[in-house]
Amino acid sequence: MKKFSDAITVIAFFAILLMFAVSTLFFQGKISFENISKNSDTPKEACTEYVVQNFPLNSNWRSMFGNLMGFVGRKRFGDTFIAGDRLVKVSDNHDDDNTIENVAYINELAANTESPIYMMLAPTAGGVYSADLPGLLGCGDQRERINDAYMQLDKRIISIDAFYPLYSARDEYVYYRTEDLWTSFGAYYAYTESVRQLGFPAVSLDNYDQEYADANLTGSLYDKAMVGSIEPDRINIFRSKYQSPVTKVRMYGTSDSKEAESVYFRSALKSGKKTDIFLLGNRYIRTDVFTNLKDSPKLLIIKGSYANTIVPFYTAHYSRITMVDPNRMKQADMKLSDVVDPDDYDQILVIFDIDSFSNAAYFDTLT
Repeated sequence: MKKFSDAITVIAFFAILLMFAVSTLFFQGKISFENISKNSDTPKEACTEYVVQNFPLNSNWRSMFGNLMGFVGRKRFGDTFIAGDRLVKVSDNHDDDNTIENVAYINELAANTESPIYMMLAPTAGGVYSADLPGLLGCGDQRERINDAYMQLDKRIISIDAFYPLYSARDEYVYYRTEDLWTSFGAYYAYTESVRQLGFPAVSLDNYDQEYADANLTGSLYDKAMVGSIEPDRINIFRSKYQSPVTKVRMYGTSDSKEAESVYFRSALKSGKKTDIFLLGNRYIRTDVFTNLKDSPKLLIIKGSYANTIVPFYTAHYSRITMVDPNRMKQADMKLSDVVDPDDYDQILVIFDIDSFSNAAYFDTLT
C-alpha cells in the first residue's frame, strides 16, 4: 500500500513539473515586465508583481478559487468586497490625524501663492454604494469625512462638492465594477459641478461623440477576487464633435519624457492597466496639456488618480492644463517649486479621492 502511495506521489510531482514546462513554453505571460515596471514604485515591487501575474496558469487557479468562494457565500477578498453587481475597495483605516495634516499642507500652499485654489475630494465607490456594504466596513461616512476636511480649509480655498452629483447618479455607470476608479460618466458629473465653481458653463454631453475604447476591462479589483459573476467593464471616451482643442501633450518623469497630440493613449489598452488610456495614469511627475484656446486661463491640478479621467472635459475651457503628481514628486525627492511655479497659473485645483487623500504621506512636497 505504501509503495502505491509513493508511486502516486511521484506521478503527481512529475505531472506538476510537466504542467510548469508546458505553460512556460506555450502560455507566455500576457503582461510584460516593462509595462508592470512603469506602474510600480520600486524594482522589487515590479519583480514581485511580474511573477504573480505571469505565474503558470495563474488566472485559471485564481478564478476557480474566486468562483468557489463566491459560491459558498464569501463576500470579502482582502480589501475588496462584493457589493451587488460590482466589486468595491473598502478601507478599514481612516487616519484622521493624517487628513488634518494634509489639509494643513494645502492651506500652506494657499498662503504662499496669489492664485486662487479650489479643492475637490471625491467619494469612492465604497462611499456612494455604502448601502450595499456592511456598516462595520466604515465606508458609509465618506461624506462626513469630506465635509470635515473642507471645514478645516483656509477661507481662501473654495471647496467643491463631488459627492452629491455622484450619489445622485449612482444608478448610472459612474464607477467601474472591477476597478477602484470613476468612469468617464462619473468624471463628467464631477466636471459639471466643478467647472461651474471654476467660473465656466459646462459643455453638454450632446457636444461629444461617445466611443467604446474597450469593452472587456477586468481591473485590479477583479484581479483580487476573480468572481465570474461580475460583468467586465467598458472604457468610454468622449470626443468633441467640433474638433478637439488639444494641440499638444508633454509629460515629464525623473529620467524620461513623452510628447503626444491627444489626451488618450491607446497603447495603454494593451498593457496591464487599461485605464491608463487617460493621460497614462500616474506614470509621470508633470503633464502639460496645451490647447488652441490662446486667450483662455491656465489651470494647475494637484492630482491623484481620479484627475486623469476628468482632464479631457476641462480642455474646453483652458489654454493650458498642468497636472503634477505629489506622490511621484515624493519618490523623486522633489518639491512643487522644483516642478512648477504655482503663480504662473490663473487657478489651482486639488483633485483626490477621499481615501487616498486621508492616507497620503506626500503632501509635504507642496510646501
